Amino acid sequence: MIENNYYHMFANGADAKNFIISESDFIAAFNRIGVCAYSCNVTVVAASVEDTHPHVLLYGGFEQCKIFKSMYESMSLRYIGRRRDSSYAVKLKCELLKIEDDAYLKNVAAYTIVQATKDGKAIMPYDYLYGTGALYFRSPHTVLPWLVDAQGNILKPVRFAELTMKARRAICCSRVFVPDDWIVCNGIILPTNYVDINRFERIFKTHNCFRAFLCSGKKNDAMVLNAMAEARGLAMDDFEARTVCASLCKQKYGVQSSKFLNMQERLLLAQDLRSQYHLGYRQIAFLSRLPEFELKKYVR
Repeated sequence: MIENNYYHMFANGADAKNFIISESDFIAAFNRIGVCAYSCNVTVVAASVEDTHPHVLLYGGFEQCKIFKSMYESMSLRYIGRRRDSSYAVKLKCELLKIEDDAYLKNVAAYTIVQATKDGKAIMPYDYLYGTGALYFRSPHTVLPWLVDAQGNILKPVRFAELTMKARRAICCSRVFVPDDWIVCNGIILPTNYVDINRFERIFKTHNCFRAFLCSGKKNDAMVLNAMAEARGLAMDDFEARTVCASLCKQKYGVQSSKFLNMQERLLLAQDLRSQYHLGYRQIAFLSRLPEFELKKYVR
């Protein structure tokens, strides 16, 4: 039986395609996790920043975690608003999902570490700069990736108090500062300042169990994806919905995609997606390539 204070914060990447468009955006989004954790007095157990959205496994009271979510959203949108024109606008809406069983907790912890490196990045989770995968089940002699530059040179970390006021503001991107004794290197607030490494390792107990979950594949990922979809009010996640749609197109119409269907066939496909799989209109509109307002007239 797990403790009753774990929460998974995440966002829908499809709604936030311009969340990250530069290296400095990655750094700011990752640092923001530490700033919010300190300000909201919650524990970060694991975290990662993907190109389109963050994942954070939190431990703390519901109200504190809820404030963390709201603060991360508002800081992110404020950061983007000050640095982008309207053509790069972002809709970032985070969700907070309570974790109530041990299997799901393990899956979320592993998913948070691994998922950011699954989209074609030629890197392992323990070398990924914008996730906390480098912290767990490691040798005490390990050189953390935040302390090494692109040429392999070891960098010297500094205390936050040693930075100029301008550098502090640049790192925190807000008037909220982290403690003076927190360690910073190359513009990144080291996650060792705010991540509870021991709590993460207790979830898996052994490095072998952790390794097994890292390599668990689609079945365990599906558990996390479906839970996130339910939290967003969807019957299934977008990846699974695309798979279902492709299967229906092939079985009923002999084509690979709805783009090869005529208007009548697209409406019939939309009806199947609604009646058999209970998908929402937004998903069906995307999958069937029909306007959402038209769907609502003909598909119930």
